[in-house]
Amino acid sequence: MAKPHTQTCPIAAFLNVFGDAWTLMIIREAFYGATRFTEFQRNTGAARNLLSDRLAMLVSNGVLERQNVGEQGTRYAYRLTDKGQSLVPVLVAMMQWSNAHLYDKDHAPVELIDRQYLRPLPTMQPTNGDGNILGWADILAKPGPGANSKALARIRDSRHGTP
Repeated sequence: MAKPHTQTCPIAAFLNVFGDAWTLMIIREAFYGATRFTEFQRNTGAARNLLSDRLAMLVSNGVLERQNVGEQGTRYAYRLTDKGQSLVPVLVAMMQWSNAHLYDKDHAPVELIDRQYLRPLPTMQPTNGDGNILGWADILAKPGPGANSKALARIRDSRHGTP
């Protein structure tokens, strides 16, 4: 994998775990129900060594858990942890954005449907406490308790940072 990002930034930290296409495709397959190495390999097309590395990294980061399901010998299943399940809004937002901006109208490869009502999911958008949709201009980036001096300066100097 590439050299990790060292900036104190939530996007850089996310990219350190999910910053390549293979990792996100593994997560996609886990959400679709794949649990076995062979399923992940068949559905992503990843080489065995690459898939093994990415699965190990996702396990070490607590996104997947590896369970021995072998009756004779060792066979493993990979399942999303609660941490992994919390990626639902991220995946939904990426899929909705891709469908809207990378495919012609009415040519989306995957549609996301509410199981109960059998209707398409509404587009994910940030909202305020009153339910009003927020654009980037409505959002303030504020240093968090883990911000280092570089992050403080970057946020302070940005148009959307703390005044």
